[in-house]
Amino acid sequence: MYDRPTNSPASSVFVTDGDNRSTLAVVRSLGQAGITVTVGSPGARSLAGSSRWASAEVSYPSPLTHPSEFRSFMREHIGRHPYSILLPMTDVTVQLLSTDADFLSQRVLLPLPGTDQVRRVQDKAFVLSEARQLGIGIPQTYWVSGAAELEALSGRVQYPVVVKPRLSWLLRDGEWGRGGVEYAHNAEELFATYSRCHAQIPLPLIQEHLEGEGRGVFVLLWRGELKAAFCHRRIREKPPSGGVSVYSESVPPNDELIEKSVSLLRRLGWEGPAMVEFKIDAKTGEPKLMEINGRFWGSLQLAIEAGVNFPVLLYRLAAGEEVQPQMEYSVGTKNRWLLGDLQRLIMAMKEDGSHTLAAKLRMCLEFFPVYERHGHLEDVQMADMGPFFFECRSAVRSMFSRLHLENNKDGGSTSGLASMDDSAASLISLNPKR
Repeated sequence: MYDRPTNSPASSVFVTDGDNRSTLAVVRSLGQAGITVTVGSPGARSLAGSSRWASAEVSYPSPLTHPSEFRSFMREHIGRHPYSILLPMTDVTVQLLSTDADFLSQRVLLPLPGTDQVRRVQDKAFVLSEARQLGIGIPQTYWVSGAAELEALSGRVQYPVVVKPRLSWLLRDGEWGRGGVEYAHNAEELFATYSRCHAQIPLPLIQEHLEGEGRGVFVLLWRGELKAAFCHRRIREKPPSGGVSVYSESVPPNDELIEKSVSLLRRLGWEGPAMVEFKIDAKTGEPKLMEINGRFWGSLQLAIEAGVNFPVLLYRLAAGEEVQPQMEYSVGTKNRWLLGDLQRLIMAMKEDGSHTLAAKLRMCLEFFPVYERHGHLEDVQMADMGPFFFECRSAVRSMFSRLHLENNKDGGSTSGLASMDDSAASLISLNPKR
């Protein structure tokens, strides 16, 4: 899989998912290194494609709404246009393209492990089970396989609890089911929330609600060897209760977390870039594993600004160069997604009861100043403003779309719990209960 196809050019990369921040970071990184980058996305224009460093844009069928057509398009496109590397950038495109690895890898280097390894890394239940086997701390997690087990559990857990899908995306009968993290504050909410999540993706996890700071370990594994490592902390997330990082900072290498992350990834058979996410339990100070992103991650630009250029390192490795492990970087570098941080602030202001007036005032003060020492604005780069303007236009369109659709919202279905036992076998091959 890691041998370069003989017909591939020396410096041409195709990246998918042009509307992702991580894709923009890859495009800027590789483009500035003199590498030709083509950006793929479902639309005629995209965030990453708006960068001055994107050499070309390609519009393909949406991998979310037309997965089969996307796969067919990519097979045909890669067959006709020689690239040196193909980089899928999201869980969805990683899943889809990994299933075609045998065909694609004859024509382009696809820096992914096998389909089984991709599936395991994306399965949060499997990852947590394997981590527990290695002695890595995880949140208190419950796996239930039937309504009776959920009934028994509902009376003994400490609320609130988190209901988390074991997969972020699951392809069934040609359609994607998407799972999102939800919270339950009592037994009644637990039944309704679990039922709703289970209908989307079977057998979600039930976890304790952890308070604490998010920590990320970024690594690059190549042929089993650790080639780069980087650690960061999340300062602010969107939504405020936890989610996508909008403001983060590089922190000194944590040898313990790096060692645990690499041990777990090797146990899972992973190769390539990955982000291993931990949360520091505010009660105990213990780092607990949350999940693994088996791909480039949202805070990729932070690592690049701090001196660990993961995309270029991956490209050089794929090109067959000898790359020395890179573990040193600038500590205290901060990266801020300005528009995302503004959206986070608006969310916090609109939340009723979640934040006191004093807390909301503090959030407003923390938002300013926009510029700070050792800080970098991810979206606002004076030498490459196209993505920022694209992002602003998209945000305005999205705001008006939400206003238009707000009256059509429904409360969501709570049916499906009764059939839980029948569909439990759909993912039984990766059931973490041993």
